[in-house]
Amino acid sequence: MLTAACSSGSTTSSSTTAASQPPPSGNASTTGLPGIHHVFVILLENEGFDATFGSPSADPYLATTLPASGALLTNYYGIGHFSNGNYIGLISGQAPNPLNQADCQVFGDFPATATVSPDGQISDSGCVFPPAVTTVANQLNQAHLTWKGYMEDMGNIPAREAAVCGHPAVETADRTQAAVPGDGYATRHNPFVYFHSIIDNPSLCDSTVVPLGTATGALPSGTPTGVTGLATDLKSASTTPNLSFVSPNLCNDGHDAPCVNQHASPSAFANIDTFLKTWVPLITGSPAFKKDGLLEVTFDESVTADATSCCNQTPGPAAASPGLSGPGGGRTGTVLISPFIKDGTTTDVPYNHYSTLATIEDLFGLTKLGQAKTTSATFGTDIFTRAG
Repeated sequence: MLTAACSSGSTTSSSTTAASQPPPSGNASTTGLPGIHHVFVILLENEGFDATFGSPSADPYLATTLPASGALLTNYYGIGHFSNGNYIGLISGQAPNPLNQADCQVFGDFPATATVSPDGQISDSGCVFPPAVTTVANQLNQAHLTWKGYMEDMGNIPAREAAVCGHPAVETADRTQAAVPGDGYATRHNPFVYFHSIIDNPSLCDSTVVPLGTATGALPSGTPTGVTGLATDLKSASTTPNLSFVSPNLCNDGHDAPCVNQHASPSAFANIDTFLKTWVPLITGSPAFKKDGLLEVTFDESVTADATSCCNQTPGPAAASPGLSGPGGGRTGTVLISPFIKDGTTTDVPYNHYSTLATIEDLFGLTKLGQAKTTSATFGTDIFTRAG
């Protein structure tokens, strides 16, 4: 029986497909993980496990088709409420703070007096992290590896946000908190632009935080020459980033229903399925994925009433309750697909967004950031059940 929350790592998988042989270490780090060198993350919005994977008639592609092609993580958790703190934690290991728990209505800096402790956590509350706070994107740059954030609808209305590295001016109100006709981009779902270590380097940010584009490769009309979206980048392994982070718009991620930015189903679950049916086959059919890929499809948080947590998650210096009313962001579930995962694998080992970060860092031989250092579980042999 699945538990509502998990402890400090003593839980083991009781329903995991057994591996026929240990996954090869390949050219991964020394953790014993397989040689995965292309990671894709699709981050969806605001649904608990029971409503998605527990009710497959609502979203059969997400809840039935995808788990049959990979691994279903039944005890995967968000780290907080609301959205922005989860996106931030997933790429930096930073715990939620009161301002990003409120989704950063003003795109403001941390106080100048904020400090970074030895465990990597920043003191005080803020939205745009100072240059001393790093992310997995910065780590990949330093390791001469590649990454991109692909943001659906970014740049659709240039007066609202730029087509590359789109964010409000620092210390101004965020005008992308709600979708408008023709544009469902939300800055708060683009974690990369909340770090001065990225946005203070325009050439870096403009080339790596880009529009998702369409499945045929078309981009918003104002996109700078030379910028490519995901469909174009997937055409060869050499143009596919080592880490691809995909944020659908406010309709396709399941956040809004009905949707004002596009004609879509009144069902958030149907909109999620439509998006995934378009993009998952493009990813899994790409040369990079077939060679050494891992796709994660997950949710930022569960419903607000669920503030359960797992995996040694602790509050940061500024917010005693990451989940507003409790320690975490609730149980969401996650699907992982890879040549190194047997079809139909299921595991009830507890994981959360810090586990995802820790796994990405282990795969690429990077130092673990923030709470990725202390999470009780990096994805293991309960998931990687095939030699590839």
